Amino acid sequence: MNFWGRIFFEYDERNNLSVAKGQPLENHVGNCRKILEQFRESCFNPATRDRLLKAAELHDDGKRHTFRIYDKEGADKKYPSGRSANGDSDRPGFSYSFAGHRFQVPGSDAYIDALIRSHHEFSVEQVNNERAMFEPGSEERKSFADDLYLLCMADQLEAELAVKTVEKKTGSIPRTFMEFATERIAEEAHAFSVVPWPFKQESFALVFELLVPEAFPAQKVTARKLREIFENGLRFEKENIQITLRRN
Repeated sequence: MNFWGRIFFEYDERNNLSVAKGQPLENHVGNCRKILEQFRESCFNPATRDRLLKAAELHDDGKRHTFRIYDKEGADKKYPSGRSANGDSDRPGFSYSFAGHRFQVPGSDAYIDALIRSHHEFSVEQVNNERAMFEPGSEERKSFADDLYLLCMADQLEAELAVKTVEKKTGSIPRTFMEFATERIAEEAHAFSVVPWPFKQESFALVFELLVPEAFPAQKVTARKLREIFENGLRFEKENIQITLRRN
């Protein structure tokens, strides 16, 4: 069984799926922790810092149990190559989901569980509901909103950098609470800056690990077949992309 943090779909000029690549879950959460560790020390409460870092390691464990690949048009049989049912070449048919993964928490530490449950919903209601579980005046209650924000930012930055690096997309992945923006450093390959720069070092590196199926079907790819490929331990080729984050 393979566990994934993200799947990338690549299409040919006719909008047929040519290959799908998976980012292992371990690589995604490892990158998130590395980004989080790079934030300036003044961003952290020493009393909760270790549990925040542990939450970064565990925040997507629910993806192990919620992974699915689906045809966005619901046309798995009629359009097996992944072409959308309406023939729109700008809307390829495959996507994936980890719906509900954030609600699967370890259960051993209430603070870590609260951070994991909330890492896709930085809202006043969610923050207040979670903070209410902790004693008034406690370090947990005082730090929860800030710690959650840091976890959300690390997760979001990693996702945005992965999409820009692997899929070569531009722009940002929209989240209403996102304060930081990633910008490509034009004169360098795989180099980005974050604005405003929140990190203690002037630069650091991340590696995106990708696994590519060795024998990817050339035709008649269905969502069910794709899920079998990524779940059943087939042989994969490794593709690593190193990027540099640098103050610009």
